[in-house]
Amino acid sequence: MRTDMFYFSGTGNSLHVAQELGKRLPEARLLPIVGLMRQEKVPAGARTVGFVFPHYASSLPKIVHAFIERIDLGSAEYLFAIATRGRTETMAFAEIDKILRRKGRQLDAHFVFTMPSGSEPLAKGYAKRITKERIRRLESEMLAQLDSIQKIIVDQETSREKDKGDDIPPPTLLVPFMPLVRAISPFLVPLGKRVETTFDFVYGENCTGCGICEAVCLSEKVRLVDRRPVWQSDVQCHGCFACLNYCPEEAIQVKSKWYLRSYTAQNGRYHHPAITARDIAAQKWMGTC
Repeated sequence: MRTDMFYFSGTGNSLHVAQELGKRLPEARLLPIVGLMRQEKVPAGARTVGFVFPHYASSLPKIVHAFIERIDLGSAEYLFAIATRGRTETMAFAEIDKILRRKGRQLDAHFVFTMPSGSEPLAKGYAKRITKERIRRLESEMLAQLDSIQKIIVDQETSREKDKGDDIPPPTLLVPFMPLVRAISPFLVPLGKRVETTFDFVYGENCTGCGICEAVCLSEKVRLVDRRPVWQSDVQCHGCFACLNYCPEEAIQVKSKWYLRSYTAQNGRYHHPAITARDIAAQKWMGTC
């Protein structure tokens, strides 16, 4: 029984998860969403179909949303989704179900993995959250969970446990307001989606003009002009932070805005250690159904 997994990955977490799960499933194919979006029609030819992606602001990346709207699932009998996320509860599965209901379907199973986030270099305190020890621990936990997930998928079981995020207590000052925060969080998703593609990137004097940022840019927004990156204003960013995190000189920064203070100049960078810039770039030209 073949399984097709459609993936989107900016800093490698979701691609790595898809690769590891693919090793555990018979006849698994990994198909990049970015490359397939170039096609006019996207049929899913397998009986088992999965979507693997990072959540952005607790919801689906715009490109994944558009892809699930477009894909023809007529031959698919079992649907699953896997979201990688930093620590916050994901609402991506409910968003997928809303899209699928218009096709007369819903997810049969969904799963979530906590992994270091590619957006964490923007936040203060990066060094305390992204440590080698934490990366190793989360990797070990992910690999252990994949064995049980493999069985669920092979046996075509239903598994729709609601994600609650990491059990990290909120700051003491916020505790009285948490019921309100949870109540309004679904209404913040549209705002998060708007912010997703509006980051301002700049490069510093240590830029060497190597071109990696152009290669890994999944929206092809970055172009090298006179060996310096230019983010084209007429191309929409996917918000994947691949250009930020794969720059070998850490020369790319995110500018602060009134609603977002960026600490990229003080922080390091994160991408999954098993996934190279070439792996990320390959999403743009791989993939045929």
